[in-house]
Amino acid sequence: MRRRFLLLSLILAISLLVAACGGGAATEAPVQEAPTKAAPVATEAPQAEPTKAEESAPATMPEGEKFRVAVVLPSTVSDLAWSQALYDSLKRIQADMGGEDKMEIAYTENMWNVTDAAAAIRDYADNGYNLVIAHGTQYGTSLFEIAPDFPDTSFAWGTAVDTGKEKGIDNVFAYEARAEEGGFVLGVLAAQLSKSGVLGVVGPVEAGDAKLYIDGFAAGAKYAKPDIKVNISYTGSFGDTALAAEAANTHISAGADVLTGSAQQVVGAIGVAKEKGVIWMGTQSDQSSLAPDIVAASQIYYWDGPFKDMIQKHMSGVMGGESYALSLANGGLKIHYADWVDKDAVAVAEQVKEKIIKGELNVMDILSGKAAPTMEEGMQEGVQGEATFEYPPEIQPVRIALVLPSTISDLAWSQSLYDSVKDLQDHYGADVVDIAYTENMWNVTDAASAIRDYADAGYDIVIAHGAQYGTSLFEIAPDYPDTSFAWGTATDTGEKEGVTNVFAYEPRADQGGYVLGVIAAHLTKSGIVGVVGPVDAGDAKLHVDGFLAGVHATKPDVQVNISFTGSFGDTALAAEAANTHISAGADVLTGSAQQVVGAIGVCKEKGVPWLGIQADQGVVAPDVVMATDIYDWRPTILSMIQYRSEGVLGGKVLQLTLANGGQRMVYHDKLPAEIVQAAKAAEQGIVDGSIEIVFEPR
Repeated sequence: MRRRFLLLSLILAISLLVAACGGGAATEAPVQEAPTKAAPVATEAPQAEPTKAEESAPATMPEGEKFRVAVVLPSTVSDLAWSQALYDSLKRIQADMGGEDKMEIAYTENMWNVTDAAAAIRDYADNGYNLVIAHGTQYGTSLFEIAPDFPDTSFAWGTAVDTGKEKGIDNVFAYEARAEEGGFVLGVLAAQLSKSGVLGVVGPVEAGDAKLYIDGFAAGAKYAKPDIKVNISYTGSFGDTALAAEAANTHISAGADVLTGSAQQVVGAIGVAKEKGVIWMGTQSDQSSLAPDIVAASQIYYWDGPFKDMIQKHMSGVMGGESYALSLANGGLKIHYADWVDKDAVAVAEQVKEKIIKGELNVMDILSGKAAPTMEEGMQEGVQGEATFEYPPEIQPVRIALVLPSTISDLAWSQSLYDSVKDLQDHYGADVVDIAYTENMWNVTDAASAIRDYADAGYDIVIAHGAQYGTSLFEIAPDYPDTSFAWGTATDTGEKEGVTNVFAYEPRADQGGYVLGVIAAHLTKSGIVGVVGPVDAGDAKLHVDGFLAGVHATKPDVQVNISFTGSFGDTALAAEAANTHISAGADVLTGSAQQVVGAIGVCKEKGVPWLGIQADQGVVAPDVVMATDIYDWRPTILSMIQYRSEGVLGGKVLQLTLANGGQRMVYHDKLPAEIVQAAKAAEQGIVDGSIEIVFEPR
């Protein structure tokens, strides 16, 4: 069988030399006999969540050993699309690892036939390749049948998120591209460049990253110019260049002066665009080599990060089980612009790209109908909070463990911390910021065990994210003098008890609460607002006190009804409290802690504005969430890291404030501009000290 693939590869290589367009001759790394393979050493490497796609440090092989990668491709390594993007990444990784002596690449092209592809996958595994990549979703069924037969081989496939864990498989990686992100940016650019107001899209099959890209492109064009016409056609084929050329001609005849499309077929469409002088937008790979005068921009897939990480994991004994996604934020998706493209149009596209990267614009929310702003609305001053936070240039590698009372998707206390730490990891890389976490630690005894386990495992910083964990923390910390511990909301670092390795932190939620109070006072028409509190303590109490002060500083006659459910997580009680407030005439509500999902659900049902705190709750009910005081823990975590680098393992109280970026106000697009201005004035007053927050008796 292997000889058959060698012969096939040789024939394809010769044909590429004769017929290749836009690129040099293809060079194939031959399939070689596998040396005797040593079984990798299994080590525990707990992962906090599916791995990112950003660049990681190059993997290194022991002296005299070679890491062997094989890839089964549906098209050719010079297709200027799906297959070439992966192959180019593998070649860059090979160079980073030290060349062909350290990493071997073998590949089989044009595997449209799934049965033949399965045979190729099995042959590569039989021949001792360390990592076998099946580069197409159509290969998934075969891969899950083959993988269990080769437990020492790592397999990978995409676009997909299923690693086979539910099937008991632990040696398969999965990967995908969030192509809607770059598609959205290119749609914005296309709308800026179009003079006819008509765009054409040549799609292959309405599935996978092709559909994501096209949906994102159309949404981006409409975002930039709501009246623009986007004509979309699917050829039903990934590789039929003649059908793609026909579709391109049809679009141009219908008035399109900018075209785009995806998959291997686009060579045909680009040829037509070149002939007719029509602008083209590319995706997956850089297509400018075919027609540099008309390819304005390309979204390029950089698979380097995921596959470097897979190689490193395999070397450490982790055979699979991770899912990766390319995005604009992690550098897996990059936009390349031609030099001749209008600079103002590029600037607009880049502005939108940065909003996506910062999380201020969620393309999937727009595609799902959760949000539908136009560019004019989405970019007006005050729609989103301006990030005052800047990353330091570098930090020391650090292992951070989180013990959380609820889940990392609670839209409140726990998620705010996790999102911030994950953002640090996304920025610096998993090799610099290693994260582990334990959720739903309502039971203090269980939480104490988790804290101790993380300290035993050598984590540098162990964060007990709840005031209820303080007693346990002070008992544990002295046993691990080289570990930094942190807890909050609190101001006690254990100094009186002689503890030196505990940080305490508290969000000054009265500050963001005050700003939300200003907003509530302006929004209410009934003159009544309601507060759904959890327990009258900690940052929840500060939020309520600040909110009350902000309302009455703005409109002293507004009535503020406050209720505490006595629970942080009981969503049913929160919903009941929300209904009670609304029945009493409240037409604006706020609240805090994990419970608020229940209250927000009531607000959504009854069309009552909600003002959030801790994490952005706009994803739950974008029509009623008007503003959020987001806890940004990045400055706090970075302060701990910096203190550790100076030999200070604890003893500091760290606060989250508007001034230091620990709290960030986000104003959603439905909030009137004049109210945003009033809120921003309150922010500024708190930061510069001209506003003093005076708590009222209650």
